[in-house]
Amino acid sequence: MTCTTAEFTTLASAPGKVLIVGGYLVLDRKHTGLVVGTDSCLYSAVQNQMLDVSNAAFTFGDADVPIVVQSPQFESAWWKYSFNLKTNMLTQYESADQGRNGFVQVVLQTTLTLINTQVPKVLQNLILTSASSTYRTGLKIILAADNDFYSQREALENLGLELTSQSLRQIPPMANTGKTLDTVHKTGLGSSAAMVTSLVASLLAHFGIVNKADIGTDNDRSSIPSQGLKLIHNIAQYTHCLAQGKVGSGFDVSAAVYGSHLYRRFSPAVLEGVMAESTSTMELVQATSPENPGWNSDVQSVAIPPRLTLRLADVDAGSNTPSMVKKVLQWQKANLEQAVALWASLDDANNNIGRIWSELAAAHARDNAEYNNAIDWCAQRPSSEWTKEPNMLSSPTCALLAGLAAGILRVRQLQRELGERAQVPIEPPKQTRLLDACMAVPGVCMAAVPGAGGYDAIFCMVLSPEAGDAVERLWSKWTEMSVGPLLAKQASGGVSILNYDCYPNLKALL
Repeated sequence: MTCTTAEFTTLASAPGKVLIVGGYLVLDRKHTGLVVGTDSCLYSAVQNQMLDVSNAAFTFGDADVPIVVQSPQFESAWWKYSFNLKTNMLTQYESADQGRNGFVQVVLQTTLTLINTQVPKVLQNLILTSASSTYRTGLKIILAADNDFYSQREALENLGLELTSQSLRQIPPMANTGKTLDTVHKTGLGSSAAMVTSLVASLLAHFGIVNKADIGTDNDRSSIPSQGLKLIHNIAQYTHCLAQGKVGSGFDVSAAVYGSHLYRRFSPAVLEGVMAESTSTMELVQATSPENPGWNSDVQSVAIPPRLTLRLADVDAGSNTPSMVKKVLQWQKANLEQAVALWASLDDANNNIGRIWSELAAAHARDNAEYNNAIDWCAQRPSSEWTKEPNMLSSPTCALLAGLAAGILRVRQLQRELGERAQVPIEPPKQTRLLDACMAVPGVCMAAVPGAGGYDAIFCMVLSPEAGDAVERLWSKWTEMSVGPLLAKQASGGVSILNYDCYPNLKALL
């Protein structure tokens, strides 16, 4: 596609996430999590635009910049703000339903304050180009998401279509959900983290605080994070934590910034001193600086082994993840000796998955033919048979694939044990039966609940398109729970700057 870049418009995307292993343990810096980014993304488009403020329920002064934010996929989802360049204060003066979007507001307040503090002229130039008291130059921001972030079950029902991948492809991109932000059913891909990251990136790139080339284009970037990418990460982590009212593990924001990787969290102390509205601008600058040594998270880039494909499903049951995490942590605190032993076992099992992934990638690089022959052979048989064929006993790749299947079963066993002890449905019996059935499908090497577990979702790793189709047929016939496929697949890259003119669905909204 040949595209031209739209003047004064910056479009950033950030991927969703799937925490393959590391649920609960990733909260502790002693342990790592294996997180995979998806090709389903959140998008933020920022454009300089003349805005009509004649009927605004706000009196604009000489230092006020108007901002309009719209999220057209939802009902009653637009907000109007003013940012004062003298006081660094953001004021919401109007919205569709008089409500507020805490995540958007925190990102705008923080990011614009940092921009105005470090390079004040770029925002002042907006005021200088304002035409009159009726029209002022400000920012129009569009937020949109790929369909997989929100359940499309109702849309398919309205269209008279079955819950299949083929049906999902008939829904227009970035479709209207017909819901409000509060009532939409999310699929657990990390929409808030991806939205925050894309909005921070688009604002910083739009005003030249970070170099667009440092962020990357269409997921193409150096393996070493640039200072600009680190700044995006730090601001996104801070604003996401502030909007949630707590300092979480940060793996979801990290995935939105860096894509697929092995993640070890940052020390919470880096943000503890700035988690208040009274935080000064200087404290904010220091806390989010790429030079701040407190940002000590460990990010090791990782790719899914060749020919392994991620398949995701939305399970229409639902779980309260914050409540589950709270109960697990309460049990851990009250049963420290048991928890230490269980955490150590889980850590070993989780690390084993990451090790096998690395060894599979090495096996592919070492002997491509042997690797592909083993994949082809295993793709036609259930994992329980992979070590029973004498002719395949000498295949290094077959042994690794069998180890991967056994490894995820071990992770699941330990997760169930944790769930039973903490009385939390990490892998409840209904999910166990579904996952066991998935593992029995020829060509499936992994099947588990991602992240904190529960009833929300499952993932599978398949060795061929045919295995993926067979898994989806199993889901479509499953009666114990409603299991719907998602179109999202794995993607290695993280936040990116995109060519805005190549996205007509977004362009039509500005």
